[in-house]
Amino acid sequence: MIPRGLISYNDEMNWFLFGCINVLAIAISSLYQKLAMNDKDSDPITSAAIFEFILGILSGIISLIVGFHAPAIHLWPYVLISGALYGLGGVSYFQAIKRIEASELTVISGAGIFVTLIISYIFLAERLTSIQLIGAILIVLGTLVVTYKHTGFRFNKGIALALLGSACYGVAVVFDGFVLRTYDAFSFVPVIAFMTGISILVMYPKKIQTFGMSIQKININLIIYSVLYVIGATAFYFPISQGVPVSQISAFGRVAIILTVILAAIFLKERSHIGKKILGAILTTIGIFLIR
Repeated sequence: MIPRGLISYNDEMNWFLFGCINVLAIAISSLYQKLAMNDKDSDPITSAAIFEFILGILSGIISLIVGFHAPAIHLWPYVLISGALYGLGGVSYFQAIKRIEASELTVISGAGIFVTLIISYIFLAERLTSIQLIGAILIVLGTLVVTYKHTGFRFNKGIALALLGSACYGVAVVFDGFVLRTYDAFSFVPVIAFMTGISILVMYPKKIQTFGMSIQKININLIIYSVLYVIGATAFYFPISQGVPVSQISAFGRVAIILTVILAAIFLKERSHIGKKILGAILTTIGIFLIR
């Protein structure tokens, strides 16, 4: 296991450094996800499954280094449900980013935490404060700002898929919460990644026949996206394993929303309605901070 004391709660520079790595890795990875799906031959469903298996392998290696152990039997129902939700959500996200811009998807994906908040309030009886309600409203406003054009709200299939993905991820996080109460995060990541990949293939069995061929022709941008995502996830969980509060590192990570919009404008030329995108990203980020 990782020895405690490598990072202490009072060592602001250490957790801040990992927070910056998390933000940069997640923001940059979003660009490579878009580049991977820009390939006309790329299949969103197969790509989503391949991503999860790469995530499972890489995070599994890290987990074995720090000390892996399997989840207890009573946790498996939550793992299976969460894997199915992440599977549907992941496919929705990959299908969405093939149709809309990376900056749009990033802002819309912030709506997932709004779903988590509502589900937790209804089914877990968690307290819902006025500050959290304000945060939820800001997230909705941020999404509306991004989807609004001069001719009205542009609610196309890409945006609908992004919202579906956000909803699935938002509900999955609630089930993750049950698991992570008694199970460490480093072991959980590879387990849930493999379960998600398997869930995708179960939902789309026809893809199994061509899966081996798809791996042989894997898009290099998809590999880079997967590696960067693992780096971001590791930078997120490592400080937590050393005692840094989840809310602290998680809230800081929301800056990735704004950074993704800026980087997408620079490197992917996603500059149309850039003012609205930045405003939407800022509203969403503030909303998530308030909810956290």
